Amino acid sequence: MASRPTLLRIYEIFDKHRAASLSAIGAVAALSYTLYDYLTYLSYGPGGLPYNATGWLVSTVLLRAISREGLSTRMYDNPKLPFADQPGYLPASLPQRASKRPRIGPHPVPQRQLGQLPSEEIRQKLLERFSQLGYKLEARGLVEVRQSVMELQHKGIFVPRSRKWHTVAQETRGEITHVHAGLDGSIHVTLSPDDCKKVIEAGWGQRHGLDGVRVLKKLVGFIMPVNYMLIYAPRDEAEIEVAMTIVKAGIGFMTGTREALEYFSPFGV
Repeated sequence: MASRPTLLRIYEIFDKHRAASLSAIGAVAALSYTLYDYLTYLSYGPGGLPYNATGWLVSTVLLRAISREGLSTRMYDNPKLPFADQPGYLPASLPQRASKRPRIGPHPVPQRQLGQLPSEEIRQKLLERFSQLGYKLEARGLVEVRQSVMELQHKGIFVPRSRKWHTVAQETRGEITHVHAGLDGSIHVTLSPDDCKKVIEAGWGQRHGLDGVRVLKKLVGFIMPVNYMLIYAPRDEAEIEVAMTIVKAGIGFMTGTREALEYFSPFGV
């Protein structure tokens, strides 16, 4: 423990050089926060931006400034929103998620969970189910499976180029959904307005932070519709059933057919 004279000497130095001392303390605090924020960005694993300091700077300095909260549903009541007047594809019995929402990383891209992560076994089961569904529906000509244009790191399910793309499909460049196969196992999927409300209200997901941000089109050439949702990573087999049901609802909406709904399994919760 520092002696009283030593503490007094430190105080005298601080008092004599107050401005320089405060600047040094501020610099150390800023450096610590910057390092913590950068390591948080890297903890997501590769995503839609470069997996380095350049990607972190773009997400932190540029995209964070224009991102929005993800839990409001008022935009889905706008009668001018495409498909706002049409019923959704999810069953009315969508159950309430059993716990509070997981903590989501502060960076809008890549959008990832930081808490309530699934076990490796559950994550692999989700990936297997997602892959099986995609290739089964691709064989029937309902979807295409190829590299995600949103994330660039994962396989995504798309509206086939042979089908006519509606307004929302054009905004996502045909992409319907993908699973984040790296660390968290969360899912991005584009849903009908009615289903977006159901998912948020039941606690299974939230909107993307850049949903509906029109300035994004000037920056990267496209806009994310307000239908673009993050579905929280399932933590057990029952939650996998719910997540896959939501994925199928997205496929039905984006392809304009309810054919995918025949693959519904009963909810496990």
